Amino acid sequence: MLELRIRGVDFRLSLLFPAAIVVLLSLNPSGFPLWCVAASAMHEAGHFLALYALGSRPAAISVGVFGVRVEQAPSSRLGYGGGLLVALAGPLVNLLTFAVLAATTGMTAPALIHLTMGTFNLLPIGPLDGGQALYNLLAGRMDEERSERLCQLVSVASLIPLATAGFYVLIRSGYNFTLLAVSLYLGLLLLFKKK
Repeated sequence: MLELRIRGVDFRLSLLFPAAIVVLLSLNPSGFPLWCVAASAMHEAGHFLALYALGSRPAAISVGVFGVRVEQAPSSRLGYGGGLLVALAGPLVNLLTFAVLAATTGMTAPALIHLTMGTFNLLPIGPLDGGQALYNLLAGRMDEERSERLCQLVSVASLIPLATAGFYVLIRSGYNFTLLAVSLYLGLLLLFKKK
């Protein structure tokens, strides 16, 4: 783990992240993985721009193989409305980029990557942006404990068809287990968060 502090923000970079990028580029030299990394970077930039626009700042940023985790400074925590806007900012960047790319270049791979990333992250599943947005929306209207329970219920209800679709894709293709693996990963995140 590489750790450094820049202007009061702790940055942590898992060395597995650049290693995973190198492996992906080696296995698929078509440029597709680079478009995925670019779409992810733009997605995260949307979250950070919204965070800073609302007058908040992160205390720590951790970059790993499975994504970016941001810890907010206790002195600059956002309310539920701000949390909702920050959660939606990343997918919004992807969907706007998709619209621009689709209008200018057609339904190309880069455009579809942004569409997929934006819509997938809007799913109302706890660890995803849609789940965070749902929690902030509910917690602004009811107590946090009830909001958390309702979000868990919606997350599980959303994961069941997602995992079923992943299993179907695996059976039909005979090799593509990506959606099923992502569903299981999200399910494990929900399970461990609950404990």
